[in-house]
Amino acid sequence: MKFIRLLDAYFEEALAIFFFLTILAIGMDQVVCRYLFSFVRPWSEEMMRILFVALSLVSFSLCSKHRQHVKVEILQVVLPKKLGRALELFASLAFLFFTLLVAKYAYDIAVLQYKSGQTTAAMEIPTWTYFCWGPVMFVVMAFRIFQKDILPFFVKKDPGAEAAA
Repeated sequence: MKFIRLLDAYFEEALAIFFFLTILAIGMDQVVCRYLFSFVRPWSEEMMRILFVALSLVSFSLCSKHRQHVKVEILQVVLPKKLGRALELFASLAFLFFTLLVAKYAYDIAVLQYKSGQTTAAMEIPTWTYFCWGPVMFVVMAFRIFQKDILPFFVKKDPGAEAAA
């Protein structure tokens, strides 16, 4: 149970830190090799590009987890409280639907990449291996939307929990 709590609390953060530090290490290595040794690693730019895209996908989920994604809140402020909450629930459900739709199409693209047998130019790794990050991270994002935006509408708040926190 402790592992699941840790995973819930730090999954996206750990991935983001890992990807960012890896990009930083590869970039620094590339600069040192290029300017000190006049040597260029052919795979480094390609790897940094792949990791940057993966970092972007992780950050989408991270924003959903912390409820920092872009949204317009003016109607929630202007409308009566119950109508504003209903609008918030509708917006969250629409966002969840959109995220699952993107996950489905990202999965379809990853399957097409797998069937094509295409590999990257410099590293010659199958392209489907990093195309899999799309559907995985959009499913994680959908989970976070459900967890942070939709589930609170249906779970009763414990008054004692707010005092303890």
